[in-house]
Amino acid sequence: MRYRVELVRVTAVCALALGGAFALWACGPFFPNWLLASDAYVLDAPTVWFAKEVEPFLPTGQPKQKAAPVDDPYLQTKQVALEDLRAALDKSGMPAARREELLGQYEALRDGVVSWGAALAGWREEAAWSDSPPPRPAFSPMAVPAGLPGELADYEKGAMAFHAERMDEARAAWEKLLARPAGERRYRTTWAAYMLGRSQVESDPAAAVKWFAKTRELAAEGFADPLGLAAASLGWEARAEMARGRHDVALKLYGEQTRTGDPRAVESLRRAARSALKNPEAARRVARSPEARPVVTAYVLSDWTRVDYDGPLDPGKARTWLAAVQAEKLTKVEHADQLAWAAYRAGDFAAADEWLKRAAADAPMARWIRAKLLMRDGKLAEAEALLAQAAPALAENPVGDEDSWLAYESGVQPAGRPRALGELGVVRLAQKEYAPALDALLRAGYWTDAAYVAERVLTVEELKAYVDKEWPRALRKTVDDESVDEGWDLVFAGLASPETEDISWRIRDLLGRRLVRAGRYAQAVPYLEGNGPTVEELEAAKKAGEDAARPAEQRAESLFEAACITRHHGLEIQGTELDPDWALHGGSYDVGSFVEVRTQPETHARLGATEDETKRAEKSRSEPYQRFHYRFRAADLAWEAASLLPDGSPEKARMLAVGGTWIKNRDPKAADRFYRALVRCCGQTDLGREAARVKWFPAVEDCAPPAPEGEEGP
Repeated sequence: MRYRVELVRVTAVCALALGGAFALWACGPFFPNWLLASDAYVLDAPTVWFAKEVEPFLPTGQPKQKAAPVDDPYLQTKQVALEDLRAALDKSGMPAARREELLGQYEALRDGVVSWGAALAGWREEAAWSDSPPPRPAFSPMAVPAGLPGELADYEKGAMAFHAERMDEARAAWEKLLARPAGERRYRTTWAAYMLGRSQVESDPAAAVKWFAKTRELAAEGFADPLGLAAASLGWEARAEMARGRHDVALKLYGEQTRTGDPRAVESLRRAARSALKNPEAARRVARSPEARPVVTAYVLSDWTRVDYDGPLDPGKARTWLAAVQAEKLTKVEHADQLAWAAYRAGDFAAADEWLKRAAADAPMARWIRAKLLMRDGKLAEAEALLAQAAPALAENPVGDEDSWLAYESGVQPAGRPRALGELGVVRLAQKEYAPALDALLRAGYWTDAAYVAERVLTVEELKAYVDKEWPRALRKTVDDESVDEGWDLVFAGLASPETEDISWRIRDLLGRRLVRAGRYAQAVPYLEGNGPTVEELEAAKKAGEDAARPAEQRAESLFEAACITRHHGLEIQGTELDPDWALHGGSYDVGSFVEVRTQPETHARLGATEDETKRAEKSRSEPYQRFHYRFRAADLAWEAASLLPDGSPEKARMLAVGGTWIKNRDPKAADRFYRALVRCCGQTDLGREAARVKWFPAVEDCAPPAPEGEEGP
């Protein structure tokens, strides 16, 4: 996977130069995903995002419980507790002065708990990152104010003991509270039952399960639950069930918790699935459960861990899960296509084939996995047909907003329509279906791959015919010039709909630059949008310079004007999108030869370049094939202009000095002819004498403002 390695090398240079993770992104481009660089990118199992994949398998309908939004649980508890105490005291007939005194004492008690909670949160954060964290903050029990209503006093005594980890004392206080008549415990009944469960999650999970279920019963009976403890009890009960090894039950409970609106529930599902895979018996229990099984399958399919940066996706979790499913000897299950997908991810292609036989034949994922198996067998025509059927039925944007940045950084290509369309483009290219391949890659958002096909594989006439048919005009750009790369990166990564981005502008611009390189200026103008006038100026200058009826000095002036336009606007009007100019990255990064990568047998055993593709790519490369090739074209025009002027002319000396300066850093050998001519033909000019003195090119005023100091520019 040489191409990816080259990108790593370029990015590493930036990191070393600037230092720091943030500086890395400021230096390097946001390299897009691509598929043509290696068969492995196509044959890899597509990944998903857990929250999206698990969604169809979660309970729906009106929840019995509703989660309360929680920011700081200790502060939230304090605020509700003060409101409850004020309401209870207002009903008690207690004198106002005493009420305020008691409220102040109680607020001080709760403030102490809030402060300890903040210290505990800070300790947990530090412990998560430190190899030697400080000791856990100790809780100093505080006296419960005398005079609190009975149930509130019982609860607070239990809470103080709980925070101090004196669990027997805590449970005794809460059990005393629950022994009170129902009319005397309207405020803290659900709290006490919930905390009785919390206090036994680790020590007696079976007892904890009962108390959490009781919490929901009590809330349903009408006891106050302003903290949403009935909803929260689902998650804690699930945790207790996991402690009992009953991950199947836990996953169902976490699923119920998602229905309450608790934003933490999906992450809890993910952790429960991960935990189940670490315990063979727990994994088998989950495999037997129709409700829990698809949750773990979704987790396995959402694992984007790679063997190494450039390696395949890690098959470990998929293999563990497949072993658990196979151990249960399941033969008839729903969502067999998901299990086929997991088996493919595990690298067990025979098992994937077996599960596909049990899946609905028209299931999009079944078609996709079948197509991948066919690709591995070299049956590309059959694979193409299945991909063409599967792609339209897949999600257009399978990534949630919260996952987009992670997807981009990790190089994950989510399983959706863009990825399947991209693979369809690769298969078409391998079968020499060039225009259809371009169309699929372009609409999928794989611009790097699409640009290769458009720039190097199709002939100019084939590309023009395709563009005129499919993209007859440039759509309105949806991002401004400064953010165009950022906007397109989302498309490249498969994270945005290509239809919402300016595909038409990009492909038409690429065609326009190809036409300019071919000398077809008038035809290029309509495709180059804002750069059209520059092309017209270039064409006019070249025509005037080539007009033998004009005086030599005027012709030289016109040709030098064409040279200056070519040098300083070359990237925009004739630069190659990929190698050697890399207009894709604004000309700032050179990441090697795409054609060379396509012909590597070790990375393209099945889907590599055909002989015809290679011949086409060789024939269509830029001339000269050098980094910033248009500089060399500009230098040739400057040489041609200078040749029209008499020896010893200061203007001839300037043209030679400028033309040679353009390429001296890229190719000193090619620039040497300019230097020698400058000294030989114009040795008596100021520039000629200075060149002889410094034995290379003298400083000379260019025909355009120079690049900032330290920057060569494209």
